[in-house]
Amino acid sequence: MELFDYVTSNDGGFVPDLDYIKPNVVLIQSKTELIKCIYEQTVAFLVVSPRCQIEPLTFRQLKRGEYFIIQRRGGPYINLEFYHGCADGGPTNVSPIRYKRTDISHYPRYIHHDDFVNYEEFPASGELKAYYKMIIKFLKSKCRQITAKNCRKFWISKTLKEEDVL
Repeated sequence: MELFDYVTSNDGGFVPDLDYIKPNVVLIQSKTELIKCIYEQTVAFLVVSPRCQIEPLTFRQLKRGEYFIIQRRGGPYINLEFYHGCADGGPTNVSPIRYKRTDISHYPRYIHHDDFVNYEEFPASGELKAYYKMIIKFLKSKCRQITAKNCRKFWISKTLKEEDVL
């Protein structure tokens, strides 16, 4: 919830990455709405901000009628996923972390928003990279780093014990 406050107080918004009835961007308006969306609709979101977004997100219509946001088209934006975690005996090849986790990333290149006739890529802007780094710095300020048995490094909540997540 602190991340929601941080992003929204820094001119950002959360767009659920799901199918839409109309091709319109829907911003999450509150922490309550975010939690409900995570548990009832999707764990994947696009973080958008006028600080770094130069083009609108692009929708494409599915055969059954709904619309979805095309990856890398328009933007740029940051991908954010709030995973619920794995059940005991669940897949462990994804990550050695058994706990709820957040993945955050952005693409190195995006595709210009157009009529789908032309194809022109552009690199992630310096503004997007700075916004991404700002979010990462905030998240790390709330976490501590641990090393998994496979030598990969992870950032976890300061309140968790290492043995509880590995």
